[in-house]
Amino acid sequence: MNNMKINRLKIVNYKLFQNVTIEMNENINIFVGENDSGKSTILEALSMVLTGKINGSSVANRLNLDWFNAQVRQKFKESIEAGNTPDLPTIEIEVYFASPDEDEIAIKKYRGTNNSLHEDAEGVKLEIIFDTQYAPAYKQLLVEGKVRDIPVEYYRVNFRSFANPEYYVQTTARKVACIDTTKKDYGPVLSRFVSTSINEYLSEEDMTELRHAYRANRHEFTENQAVIRLNQKLQEGHSFDGKTIGLNLRESGIDEWKGDMSISLDGIPLENSGFGTQNMFKSEIFLLQNTDVDILIIEEPENNLSYSNMSILISKLSESNGKQLFISTHSSFVANKLGLQCLHLVANARTTPFKSLSSDTYNYFLKLPGYNTLRILLANKAILVEGPADELILQRAYIDNYGKQPIEDGIDVVAVDSLAFQRYCELASLISKPLTVVTDNDGNAEAVRKRYEKYTGLVTLCVESDNTLNTLEPSVLAANLDTFESFKSIIYLGKDIESRDPDSIKSFMIGNKTEWSMRVFTSEKKINYPSYILKAIGIDSENVGDRDE
Repeated sequence: MNNMKINRLKIVNYKLFQNVTIEMNENINIFVGENDSGKSTILEALSMVLTGKINGSSVANRLNLDWFNAQVRQKFKESIEAGNTPDLPTIEIEVYFASPDEDEIAIKKYRGTNNSLHEDAEGVKLEIIFDTQYAPAYKQLLVEGKVRDIPVEYYRVNFRSFANPEYYVQTTARKVACIDTTKKDYGPVLSRFVSTSINEYLSEEDMTELRHAYRANRHEFTENQAVIRLNQKLQEGHSFDGKTIGLNLRESGIDEWKGDMSISLDGIPLENSGFGTQNMFKSEIFLLQNTDVDILIIEEPENNLSYSNMSILISKLSESNGKQLFISTHSSFVANKLGLQCLHLVANARTTPFKSLSSDTYNYFLKLPGYNTLRILLANKAILVEGPADELILQRAYIDNYGKQPIEDGIDVVAVDSLAFQRYCELASLISKPLTVVTDNDGNAEAVRKRYEKYTGLVTLCVESDNTLNTLEPSVLAANLDTFESFKSIIYLGKDIESRDPDSIKSFMIGNKTEWSMRVFTSEKKINYPSYILKAIGIDSENVGDRDE
């Protein structure tokens, strides 16, 4: 039997998204993006429309103004201030299901054209709309000039299928499970684990015995001499309307003991374990408890997990056969392990599927070892360099000029095979991610510039303009000829240092790329940098020379 599967999500006017339609993958959907890019909002919207809840509470009970898209809300307010009567904004979230088989009778009943695309399809929608019964009150507020913002107190929440009957959530919610490892809320997951364990492993006679033992312990507590003395003191010093005052335990239901049960690992209460261990256990129990659901929604599964535990969790997620996964992540490891072909890149209030890359570039990244792919996409700013030596020199140039490492300003310096630079440029262009490329001129700076012309406006190209300085080593040496003796003392430690001239030092640098660049990086002395390196870190080349483009 086919499970309930989602092939499209449409969000209108909810938070960052004014109007976005996301085509879903059949099995795994991974949403990646910078902080506040909207990836969590997508999972939130998906959970709201399918379960009727947000963060464990009813959508209707949590409705607030901040849900409305900021631009839409601002436009409404400006129109009101101008004395107009604008249309009242609505929020719509729609889920389109993949065509179910004959066994999915409930889902097939949701087929209709009651959707924004007017398609004849199975689906459900959540609407947050103005409740017309409050129209007279709203009109009176308009007349009195008391409307300043969207009157959310006059709004209602509708759940409708595409066939138009209301409230489908009883069916869809049973097929969905959500977990957010970013929040320390273990109550529902762990309470269910405790309850299930008790019911599975204890007989009715066992539970009757425990109920009796629990009440006996409560009775023993109330008969303790300290409690008796406490009540005697109270009665001596206080009374109310001629009645004595006493303190005692509340009366409890016969199964109150279940609520006092706690989980421990190797004798250590779970709440006293590390956050990573708690998350791993929570996730493990979550997967065990939800073997019968069709859809898993998981917020940042990597949160607080070690590399090994993250590997274990990702393996378990990969084994969730038949389930459709919706995951948000910041982790290149998670994305690579579950499959880059499953990625949705979230930026600029829109989403772009990773597989929309050209086939050559798409296949290149699928085969690429390591996890640089998301580093490029998730950094506030990314600088691509050709190798470890370029990376070390650029990092040290940044430290010398700004007193801190680039990463402290959200700048990720990534060493990439120069032949792949244009692959990364195409990747960055999917989400309009600005990129800086630092590359050798290989004896023809103009030819290098021409290769990147199609990325003008997106890619900042930093290349040595002097064609005689074809790689990093001669460029750095040329920048330090005026202080050659000092520069030589930093990068060369041989006993024959006095006899070494610029040409021999250049030969040493070319033959020992990592060694000389590491010595510069760790030196207490500073060197001079080529203008194209300085341009890459935001230093105006006109102030430091004119070898740059």
